[in-house]
Amino acid sequence: MTSFKNFVSVLLCLIVFGVNAQVNFFRNDNVVVLKSNGDTLKNPWAGGFNYVQFSEIDLNLDGIKDLFVFDKQDNRIVPFINNGVANQVSYTHAPEYIQDFPDLHDWVLLRDYNCDGKMDIFSYSSGGMAVYKNTSTTSLTFSLQTSLLFSNFQPNFINLFVSIADIPAIDDIDGDGDLDILTFSITGSYVEYHKNLSMETYGTCDSLNFELRNQCWGFFRENFSSNSVTLYDTCTFNVTNPEKNEGGNKHAGSTLLTLDVDSNNTKDLVLGDVSFNNLLLLRNNDTSLNLTASSMINQDSLFPANNLATSAVDINVFPAGFYLDVNNDNVKDLIVSNNCFFGCKNSDNVWYYKNNDADNYPDFDLLNTSFLQDGMIELGEGAHPVFFDYNVDGLMDIVSGNYGDFDPSVGVLGYKSALQLYENVGTPSIPAYRLVNSDFANISTMNLDLAGNQPTLRLIPTFGDVDGDGDMDMIVGDYFGHLHYFTNTAGAGNTATFVLTTPEYFGIDIGNYASPQLIDLDRDNLLDLVIGNRNGYISYYKNSGTVSSPIFDFQTDSLGYAKTRRYNEFNGNSTPFIFDDAGTYKMMAGATNGYLYYYDNIDGNLGGTFNLIDSMYLNIWEGSRSFVSLADVTNNGELDMLVGSFSGGVAFYKGGLNISVTPNGGELETINIYPNPTKNNITIDLGNNDLNNSTIRISDMLGKVINTQKPNHKSLTIDLANYARGVYLVQFSNEISNVVYKIIKE
Repeated sequence: MTSFKNFVSVLLCLIVFGVNAQVNFFRNDNVVVLKSNGDTLKNPWAGGFNYVQFSEIDLNLDGIKDLFVFDKQDNRIVPFINNGVANQVSYTHAPEYIQDFPDLHDWVLLRDYNCDGKMDIFSYSSGGMAVYKNTSTTSLTFSLQTSLLFSNFQPNFINLFVSIADIPAIDDIDGDGDLDILTFSITGSYVEYHKNLSMETYGTCDSLNFELRNQCWGFFRENFSSNSVTLYDTCTFNVTNPEKNEGGNKHAGSTLLTLDVDSNNTKDLVLGDVSFNNLLLLRNNDTSLNLTASSMINQDSLFPANNLATSAVDINVFPAGFYLDVNNDNVKDLIVSNNCFFGCKNSDNVWYYKNNDADNYPDFDLLNTSFLQDGMIELGEGAHPVFFDYNVDGLMDIVSGNYGDFDPSVGVLGYKSALQLYENVGTPSIPAYRLVNSDFANISTMNLDLAGNQPTLRLIPTFGDVDGDGDMDMIVGDYFGHLHYFTNTAGAGNTATFVLTTPEYFGIDIGNYASPQLIDLDRDNLLDLVIGNRNGYISYYKNSGTVSSPIFDFQTDSLGYAKTRRYNEFNGNSTPFIFDDAGTYKMMAGATNGYLYYYDNIDGNLGGTFNLIDSMYLNIWEGSRSFVSLADVTNNGELDMLVGSFSGGVAFYKGGLNISVTPNGGELETINIYPNPTKNNITIDLGNNDLNNSTIRISDMLGKVINTQKPNHKSLTIDLANYARGVYLVQFSNEISNVVYKIIKE
C-alpha cells in the first residue's frame, strides 16, 4: 500500500515542471517461496503469526466469508480472501484491506449484531468494549457506534466490563435472535450474563441494549489454582445491585467460547485459562425455557478429545478457541491459538480441528497445528532478514535471524534462536526462494557467551570480507549487545562455510540488542561497523586496521544523532541499514514502533547530524520491531526491500514503481478524469486497467487522504461538493503500477 504522506511535497514540484517521479517500493506478495521439500508456500510474505484471534467477514463483498486474523502481539490485522474452494482451506493474503479497519487492540471479535448479514466489530476499550458498525456498500467501511458499551446493572448503567487479558463470548445465548455477552466479572471467578434486550424492546436485533441478568451464569466458579471449576455454585450474592459484588478472587485471565456440543439447544462453554495449556469444556444441561439460568453439569479438561488420543488441546499456556467454517463445507470448525502477549509458544501454535459433523453436534479431528502458519515464512518471534549471496551464483539469497522460537527448556528466557537460509532459485530478474537450512551455521547449538551463562538469543547477521581473502565473512549481533565473528573458510567463489572464530568480537558491548552492519562508512576502502541498539541510537566503530587485519575503534554511540525512539516509548530498538543510492549514502532503520526511519546527509557528515527525511517511510508498517535489508534482486536498477517484524514474518517490497503526475506518463493505460476543473462531481474512467487489488485515493496538497475507493467497475463517480476549493491529487494504484493526477475543485 502506497501513501501520499511522504511524497506530496515532491509531487508538488513535479506538477509544476511536468516530469515523472519515482516512489521506491511497493508491497509484492507474488515472489515464490518454497519449503525445504519443494512445496510452495501459499502466503509466504503474510508476516507470521504469534498470538492470533480469528473471525469471519466478507472483505471484498462477493458474498463469501473471508478471514480476519488479529495478532495480539502487535495489534496487527492480517486479512485473507477466501478463494471459495469447496471442502478446502484456500486463502490468499490480502493486506490491502488493512487500511479499511479502525485502530483495534488487545482483542477483536467480528459479529453481526444488527442482523444485516455484515460482520461488525467488537474490540477492547478502556475496561470494556467498543463497537463499530459495518456500513459497507460498494467497499468495506465501518463507523463507530460506541467507544464504551454500557449495561444495566440494575439499577445503575455502567460499562460492560471485559478484562484486557480476556476474550469474551458474544453470542445469542438465550436463542431470541440478538447477541448477548458473557464475560468474567471484574472482581471474581464468575461469568456474568448480559442479555441483549433489543428483540424484547424493539422487535428487531439491531440495537445494543444490555442488562445484567445473571452474575454467575452457568452456576460455576473458576478455581484460582487450577484449570477447573466448582460446579453448582449458586452465588448467594446474585441479587439486585450486582455491581456491589465483592466475592471471589481477583480475575487473572480467561477466554470464553460458546457452542452447542450435544445438540440440546443450549450453549456449552469452552474455557481457557491464563496459566494452563488446555481448554475446559463445561456442558450445559438446562432443559428449561429460561436459558438465563443455565447450569453446567460436568467438565471435560481434554476438550475436544474424541477417538484420537492426541486430539486434546495442548498449547503452551492460555489457549483460546474460535468457531468458524474455514474449509468451505458449511460446517463450523475449531481454531485454537494462545492468547498470550510474550513468553509463550509462537510457532506451531495455531491448531485446526476439522468438524466432521454439524455445528450443534461437532466431531473434531486435529488436522494441523500450524494453520496458515505453514504457508508463511515463520521464524517464531522476530525476523531479521538480510540479503546475501551465500553460494556466489550472482543471485541474492536471504539469511534471517530471529528473536527466538519459544522453548521453555532453554534457560530462564525460554527462547531458542537460529539463522534460516533461503536460497534464491529464481532468475536474475525473477527471484524465487527455497528454505535450505533452518539452522544455518548451527548457531542454535552454540553458547556464544564467554562466561557460559547466557543463551544465544536475538540473532542479527551482517556479511562482508572482514579478513581480505576474497570471500564474505559473517558477524552476528545478539540480545546482550555483543558481536560474534564467523570466518568464511570456503575461499573466494565457493559456497560459504562459516566457522565461529571470535565470540564477543573486539569486546564490543553496546548494552542490548546489537544490530550490526558491515559497511565502508567513511569510504576509505575498509569495512567499518555501525551497530543499532535497544535505546534507539546507532554506534559507529571505525576500521583503523588493514584490509586483512581490521581494528574496530569506537567513534560514537550516537552516529548522526539518529534515533528511532519516540518520546513516549520505552525503547527504540534501532536496526540500521545504510545503502548507496547513486553514489550517495542513505539510511533506513527499523524501530520498536515498527515504522521505517529514512535519513540522508551522511557522506562527509559522520560527526554531524543526519537529516531525517521521514520517520514513517511510505507509511510501511508490518508490525513492531521492524528490520530492513535492501538489494536489487529483480535486476531492474532499483533496490528491493525486505521488512521483518516481531510476528516472525517477512514482507517483500519491490523497488522501481513508476509514478506519473501527467497522463500517459506511467506503465498504466490512460485514465480519464472529467470534468476537470469541476464544481461538484468527477467521473474516473479507468479504461482497460486491471482492477485487481486496485485503490483510488484523493488527497489534498498537504498529503491528507480525504477519500478512498476500491473500484469494482471501470467507471465511477465521486462527489466533491463538500470539499473546499483548491487543487487535489487523485491516485490510482494496482498490482502493476501507480499513477497520480492533478484535479481542480472550483
